[in-house]
Amino acid sequence: MQRARRLASVAVAAALTVGGLSACRSAPSVAAYLGSDEISTAQVQRIYDDAESKLTAAPAAEGASAPPAELSITMPDVLGAMISHKVVTAVAQARNVKLPADVPLQEIGASLGLKADAEYVRLYGESRLLLNELLQAAQPGTPPDSDVQHVFEVFAATGQMKPGLTYQEFKSSVSPEALQTLGRALNVKKDVQAEADKLDLRINPRYGAAEIPVYVENGPDNKPLNLVSVELTDADDSPVLQKS
Repeated sequence: MQRARRLASVAVAAALTVGGLSACRSAPSVAAYLGSDEISTAQVQRIYDDAESKLTAAPAAEGASAPPAELSITMPDVLGAMISHKVVTAVAQARNVKLPADVPLQEIGASLGLKADAEYVRLYGESRLLLNELLQAAQPGTPPDSDVQHVFEVFAATGQMKPGLTYQEFKSSVSPEALQTLGRALNVKKDVQAEADKLDLRINPRYGAAEIPVYVENGPDNKPLNLVSVELTDADDSPVLQKS
């Protein structure tokens, strides 16, 4: 959803004030602005390097015959995980939702192809667990047809669905329980969206499109599919992009 553009009739003084603020919030060394907080490009690089070094160190310790490890995440993934963690943690605190006592970092790391002690695994894992808790606490609802259509398109994009399956056939095969779960996820999305709006999030465009995955399921190839997400960037040309 695109952010509404400024009206051409905005007073010159106000436009100058906004322009000055934008200029102050577009430093190339900043990956994202979250309200009064910043995530620096150096922080993103550090977490990426941490995941890479811990992954590549393991095969080296196992001997030269071990196949080289391939990092499964990108720099935008790292920034997305950092933003998600901050936003989702704030939503969970507002809803009095807490992490479970045991965070299965080994299992989460294995699913990501990363080492359990990588900081990225903790950020990603805690966010996913909090979102799962928020999902359980959310009110069920009937999802709009457009959101069910989106889920169909995400699954269709995997190329693993039954050939020729139409949207109507797909929708008729979805259980009422699954539709209620989707409705819950959309209610959680509203809370996450509201928190992101409150932070007036701005992202450095060098990291490309970013999103907070609110509801994720494994696809036919066992890779996670983002079925409900909050998109964080738009096509604006400003040096640091505002949240859409």
